[in-house]
Amino acid sequence: MKKSRLTASVIINFLIFAITTGVIISYFLGNLTPEVKTPQQKFIFFTTDSNILAAAASLATGISNILIMRNKLKEIPKLIMIFKFMGTVSLLVTFATVMVLLIPIYGPEMLLGKTAFHMHLGAPVMCFVSFAFLDGFKRIKLSYIPIGVLPMAVYAVIYLTMVVFIGEANGGWYDFYAFNRGGRWYISLVVMFAATFLLSTITLLIHNKFCKKTELTLEK
Repeated sequence: MKKSRLTASVIINFLIFAITTGVIISYFLGNLTPEVKTPQQKFIFFTTDSNILAAAASLATGISNILIMRNKLKEIPKLIMIFKFMGTVSLLVTFATVMVLLIPIYGPEMLLGKTAFHMHLGAPVMCFVSFAFLDGFKRIKLSYIPIGVLPMAVYAVIYLTMVVFIGEANGGWYDFYAFNRGGRWYISLVVMFAATFLLSTITLLIHNKFCKKTELTLEK
């Protein structure tokens, strides 16, 4: 792996972490939409949760690459690569959901304006580029594909519980993702699992195609 590739990976991963951290901090400084009354309410959205997950994974990846460049680490630890994989797939789910389902409902100004641009588009693109083309140099087994689905699956259980089984009238959440329109949450659930599995598969296949098969060497 060329040193320039490592450097590019470090820059992108630190950008993801820094910008996402700035956006999260901005919530507590008043960067809220009319339907969100408190900063804490931002954390019920998969967008926020997936960006935090990806930002943490990006920080760990960036630090690992710096250690590699300083010859203090031979390769990115496997757990960190899997962590980054989960974060990448989660952001791609956010991106796809916004582009395909939510923009037709809420409009591009709300979903791609100001800090939402980073959370819905900027971070997903940067995270995918870094994981697919820059971060790793060893293949990840295809048996890890379901792990990429795990964050969405956990959130789906929470969302269904709060929206469908508890309901807004009983202190749950309103259906802000519109997945239960017409009471057809089960259709949305199947579609989301299928789409996430597909994104997980594509992401891993692309990563494996572009990563190195041999051990890391810092070519000049």
